[in-house]
Amino acid sequence: MQTTLDQMEKDERTLHLAVAFALANKPAGRIVWVIDQFEEVFTLCSDEKERASFLGNLLYASSIPDGQSTVLLTMRADFLPKCAAWPDLAARVAAQQFLVSPMDADMLRQAIEEPARHVSLGFEPGLVDTILGDVASEAGALPLLEHALLELWKRRRDHTLTLDGYRESGGVKGAIAKTAEETFKSFTPEEQLIVRRIMLRLTQLGEGTEDTRRRATIDEVVTTPSEADAVERVVKAMADARLLTTT
Repeated sequence: MQTTLDQMEKDERTLHLAVAFALANKPAGRIVWVIDQFEEVFTLCSDEKERASFLGNLLYASSIPDGQSTVLLTMRADFLPKCAAWPDLAARVAAQQFLVSPMDADMLRQAIEEPARHVSLGFEPGLVDTILGDVASEAGALPLLEHALLELWKRRRDHTLTLDGYRESGGVKGAIAKTAEETFKSFTPEEQLIVRRIMLRLTQLGEGTEDTRRRATIDEVVTTPSEADAVERVVKAMADARLLTTT
């Protein structure tokens, strides 16, 4: 795999040839490359040569007649102008793009009710409408809704999700903030400094766009060998609270 990555920097045909070799015995086979959060090509990659080779390989592999690669990109709409600097990419995006609209009220109701129904949970009368009202007043509310529903499930009463449980969790507007505050207060002052450092490392400031997330390694937030255990302890606690994702 590393050889393929190294070769991609030298030859834009590398990805296409690797797929052809892998599917040599499956002439009708195809590989779909799903690249989520494609905006990170512009926000996290600072090496112009690396970016160019990556885009070149994607464009070449997906443009070969009867080729075996299909490329699917997902990207925030506010990063579309970044694609304009790459004419071939811009042309392909303009010809093939599909704009995903926000979920409407019926879709949101299904997202709230159906998972609960599958595990035989019911909602107290008025609760779903209360949640929908809170979601409607929050921009980019889906991650907040996800966390609020998790906290609501933790506070279920037998097989019922209740208004009292929803209010106790902080609801869509406050559930994740409440979890973050409780987790932060559980740390020592020294650990709280580590939390601040981690959160700064995980933020990529926008330049003409909204701020985005960035990945960070443990080594980036460990300033001295003596604090390595403390950093790992903090990261684990935040991941267990679903405030961070680790791999």
